[in-house]
Amino acid sequence: MKHILMVLFKDIDYDARVQREAIALAEAGYQVTICCLNEFDTDPPFLHNLIKIYKLSISTKQAKKGIASGSSRKPTVLAKMVRHPIIKLAKDQYASYEFYKKVKITMGSETIHAVHCHDLNTLDTGKRLKEHFQSKLIYDSHELFNEMTGRNAVDRRFGYALEAKLMRHVDRFITVNPYLIDKFSKRYGKLPPSIYLQNIPLLGLEQERKSAHYFHHLYGIPTDRIILLYQGGFSKNRGIELCVKSMNQLPDHYHLVLLGDGDIKEALMQLVEGEKLTSRVHFHPKVPPSEILSLTKEADIGLVMYENVSENNYYSTPNKIFEYMLMGLPVVSSNHPGKAYLLEEYDFGVAVDENEKAIVKGIEAIQQRSNYYVQKCEEASKVLNWPNESKKLIHLYNELFS
Repeated sequence: MKHILMVLFKDIDYDARVQREAIALAEAGYQVTICCLNEFDTDPPFLHNLIKIYKLSISTKQAKKGIASGSSRKPTVLAKMVRHPIIKLAKDQYASYEFYKKVKITMGSETIHAVHCHDLNTLDTGKRLKEHFQSKLIYDSHELFNEMTGRNAVDRRFGYALEAKLMRHVDRFITVNPYLIDKFSKRYGKLPPSIYLQNIPLLGLEQERKSAHYFHHLYGIPTDRIILLYQGGFSKNRGIELCVKSMNQLPDHYHLVLLGDGDIKEALMQLVEGEKLTSRVHFHPKVPPSEILSLTKEADIGLVMYENVSENNYYSTPNKIFEYMLMGLPVVSSNHPGKAYLLEEYDFGVAVDENEKAIVKGIEAIQQRSNYYVQKCEEASKVLNWPNESKKLIHLYNELFS
């Protein structure tokens, strides 16, 4: 039995993509071990009998928790120093090496046939592990990592140089849509055999309703009101503020649910209060991947209004597009290639400009033809589903080991 080692530089608990890739490989008969960070101090989830998960603690992450846990919201001198680009880069490189050492010790003398790296922040670790275990190396780039919001100029320059150097050691390449394969090819030249693996959820019992009209009952909303939904991380430049402000231009029978958590939650709550929308904009705590779809299904229209502030945002294809579609929610999305290609081909929503007026028009256009767009969601789900998509991953591995 071939043994695949997946490395992930965050906790597995809320990473649905990594979980379903591991499950697909285990169901195909591969032994899978996942080494990830221990960020939440929780027990690893059970995914499959052929999957082992090790949560590893590293000193830099523990130190960051300590700095962040102070009672004052004002950044300390130490916190400011750690954020300096050069110090941050040095810290990140030390963390990467420490993670490699922890994974290497954890795996001991086990036979590893392939190291599967999730995103650029594990690729250097993966290259070292490939050399140590004499294995194959798979690079699974979930996004344009160097163009993520918050990456400073030093991060980006070093990141691109590192990626260029490490790509030479990659045996197979995976990313999330055809546009990213094109971007990587133009930057790094000829790629190893590559596939794009779309972020489509794995359906199971979790897709069943939590309860009919769950959001209506939870927030005391009449059941004839329309529920708009944003689900995912509360981060800058995801257009959440635009979605909130758009509520001022929509009739009162529209309500918005923000499902998730993140750095800007407090700012969003203040915005909702300032816009006097507390009776129509509701916050729901984030939930694990196994529960998300049962809540998604309780809304009417899904929102994906990422802002065009970086190439990563522009070319990204967020999981939530597929989550909405599979649960029968037509989508209002920013008009970016990484999102619009799905709406153009399958017509289960509309792509609009990044402003309040356009968002309102998109929502109203969908509501006027609600039955049509819901039907298009159902038709798309017959093609865009994980059983179909996972075949690409299994074929890649079968061919790699043939």
